[in-house]
Amino acid sequence: YRDSARYALPAQMFFLFQRMNQLRDLTQTDLFSSPVVSDFLLDKDPIFASLTLGDDELNLYRQLYDHLRPQAPVPDLVIYLQAQPETLIDRVKKRGVAMETGISETYLYRLCESYSRFFYHYDAAPLLMINTEHLNPIERTEDFDLLLTRIRNMRGKREFFNLGE
Repeated sequence: YRDSARYALPAQMFFLFQRMNQLRDLTQTDLFSSPVVSDFLLDKDPIFASLTLGDDELNLYRQLYDHLRPQAPVPDLVIYLQAQPETLIDRVKKRGVAMETGISETYLYRLCESYSRFFYHYDAAPLLMINTEHLNPIERTEDFDLLLTRIRNMRGKREFFNLGE
């Protein structure tokens, strides 16, 4: 996240190619043999590019993205774990992962806004939007179990889950 002007395009291309390879491998396996869980959605990859790349680099990225984008299988379910930027900042600090410490608050606010906008319009697959302000499935087993139940019971095209306080 430091010196993003210098490293944004190489990083963006690295992740794009990595995800393309993962999708290629996924489409070559028997999808009926076992469930597949992925921690990315290729459709949202341009979000990061639009936040970090200059105009010329963004145009180059979009051309490559459009050209390379495979016919990926449509997910059975997309799960969007949402939290306020302040909560995410606290979680980043608490985790203490060196690579994440350079994330600026401004960037995180812009990223959260971009994600919200993206998922507001997303309709390619069923979507479960989960407010994680008061839900922490990493630290609390009961929250993980609750999350798993919501995922298993998801039947509609779009659902929202907010645990509240």
